[in-house]
Amino acid sequence: MAPTLPIVAASLRFAYSEAEDRLTLLAADARGQAVHVALTRRLTDRLFNGLAQLLERSNALAVQAPAELRDDIVLMEHQDALYGQGAAPEAEAVALPDLPAPRLVGAIDITVTPATFEIGLRDAGPLVALSLDRRQVHRFVEALSQHAEAAGWNIAVAAAWLEPGQTEIVLN
Repeated sequence: MAPTLPIVAASLRFAYSEAEDRLTLLAADARGQAVHVALTRRLTDRLFNGLAQLLERSNALAVQAPAELRDDIVLMEHQDALYGQGAAPEAEAVALPDLPAPRLVGAIDITVTPATFEIGLRDAGPLVALSLDRRQVHRFVEALSQHAEAAGWNIAVAAAWLEPGQTEIVLN
């Protein structure tokens, strides 16, 4: 039976399809219904950098800070989301089971609310709906970054706080 779309994702599993040169996601809802979707390199780049910009612009402390400290503030928030108290355990690299061919994502809608980032992945119609808090968005951005890097995509990073190896924080 085909899942009811969009899937309101409760979990995401990432993989890379070398044959298609696509990043694939298996999005499953709380009832176990799932949809398999694929992101192109170009769309992954835009999603990754777009979410990074939205994280910067929606961080109240960074917006009020002097320009030279903004990246450090968002970097600290990012590191706390990944490694701080209540951080999600590291996900093991798991091969996706045999799945039907993924549906190619053609557009992504993002709405920022005071508490969440509402992300919709769609082709001709809605496929996946994500409602993520700031910590989850940081983790999602990190997952996109890691999988794009593993694929050898060399996505240009527009946010200095997301540059590989970024660990230095200036404290005054």
